[in-house]
Amino acid sequence: MNKIAHITHKLFYDNKVLMVFSFVVAVIIWLLVVISFSPVDTTVIKDVPVTLDLTNSVPAQFDLEIFGQSEFSVDVEVSGKRYILSSAADKNSIKVVAQTAYVDSAGKHTLTLKASKVKESDEFEIVGLSDEYIEVFFDVYMEQDFNLEPKINSDDELVEKGFVAGEPVLSAETVVISGPATEVRTVKNVYAEIDIDKPLSQTKTQAAEINAYNEAGAVLHYLSYNYGNSEVTVTVPVYYVVNKPTSVTFKNAPSAYIDNPFSYTVNPAQFNAGIQGIDSNNTVESIAITTVDFAQLKPGKNVFTIPTDSISSVYSLESFETFEVTVNVTGCKTKTLTVPEGNISFVNSPDGYNVQALKKAVGSVTVVGPEASLADITPSELLATVDLSGADLSASEQDFSARVTVKNSDDCWVSGSYSVTVTQ
Repeated sequence: MNKIAHITHKLFYDNKVLMVFSFVVAVIIWLLVVISFSPVDTTVIKDVPVTLDLTNSVPAQFDLEIFGQSEFSVDVEVSGKRYILSSAADKNSIKVVAQTAYVDSAGKHTLTLKASKVKESDEFEIVGLSDEYIEVFFDVYMEQDFNLEPKINSDDELVEKGFVAGEPVLSAETVVISGPATEVRTVKNVYAEIDIDKPLSQTKTQAAEINAYNEAGAVLHYLSYNYGNSEVTVTVPVYYVVNKPTSVTFKNAPSAYIDNPFSYTVNPAQFNAGIQGIDSNNTVESIAITTVDFAQLKPGKNVFTIPTDSISSVYSLESFETFEVTVNVTGCKTKTLTVPEGNISFVNSPDGYNVQALKKAVGSVTVVGPEASLADITPSELLATVDLSGADLSASEQDFSARVTVKNSDDCWVSGSYSVTVTQ
């Protein structure tokens, strides 16, 4: 007993022990004072998210969805003892809910916000919100296909001097518009729009922004295009303007006529047009408006009508819409022959397609050439090639085009088109 009393006496008269003991007691007293007598304070909790849950809600009963802005946040003012605010009050301890009980029709609705504590036991109070209401657009979902039109926006000239722009080309002709039914139903025009910031001297392809307009010309909102995952481009063709004589080229010509083709005329003989791929440093002597296949030619006058809009890489600046091409085949006669079955070959046969029989051969073939050369042409000089690449594997009998040529002749050719019928 005396030993315990001695130890206790020694501890209480030890200055270091007394200092530690005094500090612990002071901290306990300070905490008690803070908890018991801490002043009430207020603070603002920033950016508390607003809950907009339509599950089992009144809008959901009318198939109404939210379009446009659907994420909101508000600042919440709370009050409580300072130590509570610093430790327990944050955006995770407060729930702000938008009231949707009265939303039963399409349109923009003002929703009342209600804030509450996530845990009722939290010892702080909600004083107010930075916004008591939010505006939300509700409607029934709808989607519809629309034709897409190109629209070029340019503050300056679209092309440089000496060039001309053709009709813009879209990568897609239609677009699916989805969104609120009241907006989709008012769509009048849908444009794929691009901005050109300086005059062009060559063809340009650019990603477009799609916008829908109503009948009054106003841009419609809350809409999605191609479900938001498809890019549409606009190509602006640019042509260099020239005024040149017209010409034609020939193909599948026998060797005797490659450098000495038959005479021809083109009416009109001059063409004012834009041409792609050239400029002032790289121009052309004439504008080839078509290519004449020798298989189209017979003795005498051969006349072809060529639409101006069918000429590749050329943009017509004329008022007329067609050219007339006349090719004069002189010094030639015709001879009619039949291609022997042994001279018919098949190429590009798909897997699983096998020619079993030739039901119709190639007959009444018109061979054209100088009379002396025709005298030497016999059926054995004719070759027919049949391309089977488009064969229908399920068909037992089919017709195929046949390309017929003359071998061992430099001035005779086959005129017309021919076909064979085969079975598998």
